[in-house]
Amino acid sequence: QGWGVRTLQRIRKNSFVMEYVGEIITSEEAERRGQVYDRQGATYLFDLDYVEDVYTVDAAHYGNISHFVNHSCDPNLQVYNVFIENLDQRLPRIALFATRPIRAGEELTFDYNMHVDPVDAESTRMDSNFGLVGGSLGGSPRARGRIECKCGAASCRKYLF
Repeated sequence: QGWGVRTLQRIRKNSFVMEYVGEIITSEEAERRGQVYDRQGATYLFDLDYVEDVYTVDAAHYGNISHFVNHSCDPNLQVYNVFIENLDQRLPRIALFATRPIRAGEELTFDYNMHVDPVDAESTRMDSNFGLVGGSLGGSPRARGRIECKCGAASCRKYLF
């Protein structure tokens, strides 16, 4: 599962929790880096494919605490594309919001193979393609094999991809 992140304080449902931050690179560069990262066993690539697959966020060398957030098939965070000071739909910012009240001390998780909440019609266009490679937090723009899930949730799908 990797390191993981726990909250020190209670978080209310629907609250903004954090942004997934990293270096913005082209999807071609992400594919190249992904092959290197796959050999190392851990990567932090998150495709920005809200309207087209042009850019990827790479949090391997530049990022924040978000790249330590683990996967769960029953997550307490949901990912949304947001646009702040930018109207280029190829460059959304990745925001994580609480799906339910979260207790102090609880681990923060999101679904790396997420199914976007259909309540938000705009967000149904989002598909992150965020994947887990080599058993550590991280991914590549394209899943390169069937990865076993070890989240432990009662609703676990057994495989990420």
